[in-house]
Amino acid sequence: MTDFDSKKLTELVLYILGKTGGVDIYHAFKILYFAEMKHLAKWGSRMVPDEFCALQYGPVPTKLYDAVKELNHPRMALSTELSAVVKFAGEDAPNILLPKRDVNLKFISKSEIEALDQSIEENKTATFGQLMRKSHDEAWDEANRRVNGSNIISPLSMAKVLNPDEAILEYIEEQIQIESALK
Repeated sequence: MTDFDSKKLTELVLYILGKTGGVDIYHAFKILYFAEMKHLAKWGSRMVPDEFCALQYGPVPTKLYDAVKELNHPRMALSTELSAVVKFAGEDAPNILLPKRDVNLKFISKSEIEALDQSIEENKTATFGQLMRKSHDEAWDEANRRVNGSNIISPLSMAKVLNPDEAILEYIEEQIQIESALK
C-alpha cells in the first residue's frame, strides 16, 4: 500500500465517522463496501484502495481490518496513520470508532462523497443481521465459494450486483486486466 493509499483509506474512514458521529467497526466496513459497490457500478472505478475479502460475516477491507485490529498498538504504516486520527470509544464501547479530527476532503472526490453519503444513509441504522444479510450478496458468495483460492471479492462482481450498463462492466474488466499486467 502506497503512502497515498494509506492516507486515502484513512480519510474515507474519517468521512464515515464524521458523518455518523462514530460507528462500530462492522458498520464502517459495510458502509465502505456498499459505497465502493455504488461507485463501481456508476463510474466504473474503485474508490477504496484496499481489497474486500469474503469473511463469515460479510465483506471486509483486508488492510483496513488489520490496521484497526492494531489501532492501540500500531506496527504497520496504515495502523500508525489511522491511530493518529481515529480512536476506540472506550471500555463501554470497545468496537466503536470515533474521529480525532475532521476529514481532509482533498483526498475524496465528489463522486466518492455521493457514494459514501448514499451508503451511510442506507446502512447507518441497520442492525448487524440486516447488514450481514445484505452484504452476503452474489459477489460475496462467489468469492466465498472458491475452493483452494482467494476469497478476494472482484470489483467486477461487486459492480454486477447493482446491474450497471454493459459499458461500465467492460471498462472495469479492462481496468482489472491493466492492473494485473502492471503487477
